[in-house]
Amino acid sequence: QSMRNVIVYRMRHISRGVSFNFNKVRSILAARTLVGIQLDTDQMIFKGMDEVFEGTRRESQERYPWPILPVHWMSRDETPGNPYAHYAFKGWDGPQTMRWNHAHPTWSFWALVWFGDLMHERMLAATGRKTSTLIHDLEMVRNGSLGLLELVRQGPKVKRHVEMSNAMWEDEDMMNVNLWRHKVSKSWCKFDLEPNLFLLQKSLDKKLFFDPKWYPQGVPVLFLSMHNTKNFDPSDWLLRLMETCKDGVDGPLECPKKSEFMLPLCRVGVKEEREVRQKIDDYSTQACCCMEPRWSHPAFWQGEW
Repeated sequence: QSMRNVIVYRMRHISRGVSFNFNKVRSILAARTLVGIQLDTDQMIFKGMDEVFEGTRRESQERYPWPILPVHWMSRDETPGNPYAHYAFKGWDGPQTMRWNHAHPTWSFWALVWFGDLMHERMLAATGRKTSTLIHDLEMVRNGSLGLLELVRQGPKVKRHVEMSNAMWEDEDMMNVNLWRHKVSKSWCKFDLEPNLFLLQKSLDKKLFFDPKWYPQGVPVLFLSMHNTKNFDPSDWLLRLMETCKDGVDGPLECPKKSEFMLPLCRVGVKEEREVRQKIDDYSTQACCCMEPRWSHPAFWQGEW
C-alpha cells in the first residue's frame, strides 16, 4: 500500500539465445506508458529525476520517434588518444552519429515503433537462420517526408536482412547500433553516475569522462541518479543520507572551506564517519556536506556547477 503506483508484470522467460538484458525492451513495450524512463535495479534516484519526464516528452515526439539515452562514461571507439580505446566496440563498421550511450533509455510512446522493430529483429536473429524482415521506414521521418503517424497509417516498410552478429549480443549494443543506423544524434547529459561521484564535493575532474572525438572538454553530467549501487552497506548509508538531507538542515552546514577529495565523514564505515554519526544532535550539519553542492547545483561541466 505504500507503493500504490507500482505495477508488477509476470512475463514468460525470454527466448533461448537472447540475453536477459533484452527484458528491458520487453518491459518498455509491455508497459505501454506515454512517457517512460528505464532504470536498472541497481540504480537509486536523487533529487530532480522526475524532470527528465518533461524533457523526454518534449524531445521524443512524432518527428523524432526514437528513445534518448544518457551518454556513457566511456567512448567505445578507436579514436587516437581515446582513454577508453581498449573497450572499442567491434560489432559495427558503419558511421557513428554520436558517442556510445548507456542503456538507460527514456522514451515516449512515439518510440515504441522503433523498440518493436528492434525486438522483432533480435528474436528472429536468435533462431540462427539468415532471414529478413520488414521494418518501418523511419528514414522518411528523419528526412521530414512523413510524420510517424502518417508512416504507420500508410505502411511503407523496408526489408532488412537479419543475421546474428556482434552488434546483437546485448541490448546496449543493439540500441546504439540501431540509433546510428537511423543517423540520429540526441543523447542526454550523463545522469546515471557512480555513487562515489556524489560524495566528492567539488573535487571533480574538469574534463570528466572526456574523449578526443565527441567530448574533448569532458561530458556534462547531471546528479539525478546513482548507478551500480550493488553493495548493500554503502548503498543503505547513501539512502539514509539522502533522507536526512533532502529537506535541508537546522542551522548552517559546517562544511570545510577547502574542498577535499573526499571528507572522512563521507567514507562509510571509517572511524571519522562513525564518530560523527554517533553525535545525533549535529550529524546532519556535517554529513549533509558530503553531497554539496549537488542539492542546489545538480549540473557539472568543465569545472562549473
